[in-house]
Amino acid sequence: MLQFLRTYIILMLTLMASLAYAQETPSVPRRTAEERAMKQTEMLVRDLNISDSLLRDTIYRVHLRYVRRREQAGSRQEAVECINRLLLELKGILTPSQYERLQSIPRSSGARNHRAGTDSIAPSAISPTP
Repeated sequence: MLQFLRTYIILMLTLMASLAYAQETPSVPRRTAEERAMKQTEMLVRDLNISDSLLRDTIYRVHLRYVRRREQAGSRQEAVECINRLLLELKGILTPSQYERLQSIPRSSGARNHRAGTDSIAPSAISPTP
């Protein structure tokens, strides 16, 4: 009986320890809006081979504005419209060849092909942004 009790206690302690360990999640610090905008700008500048510092600053400010708007978006539809507005604004900033290259860049699954073409731009995104 004593041997059974010892085995039972050891098994229970092992089970509890494994459950406690399994619930630990690594704490990943959430990026600030500025960090996210900087990362997006760096990727765009790299992909489009942009060397003009004034253009880089403009793209960063645009990304920062839209990152903040996406954070405030209440629904997925609002976030998608925000991305579409961003693309329209980038279209006005970039040269036609740069914008064409932007459209041809394969996007991650997170982007879900919203940048596949100008046909995906929502009609509400055509109005000018404040």
